[in-house]
Amino acid sequence: MTSERPRRRRRIDLPAASLPRPTAGAAVPRSAPGRPAPTARPLHHVNRDYSYVRRDLLGILVVGLISFGFIGVMSFVVR
Repeated sequence: MTSERPRRRRRIDLPAASLPRPTAGAAVPRSAPGRPAPTARPLHHVNRDYSYVRRDLLGILVVGLISFGFIGVMSFVVR
């Protein structure tokens, strides 16, 4: 069974340029609009305040003690 109509040709998509071509006026690098000028500050924000660790460990200890207490109490109740 052959068809009388010829097969349709695929449409060819030409790839577009990923970046615009440079122009003569763009030779001078400019800062991005809306961004503040770089200042003399450290490159990385390092937080050396570890006071939250003690509070988190205390919370883990409390939850663990409550869990073990619940298991201990239920072991006597279920008998």
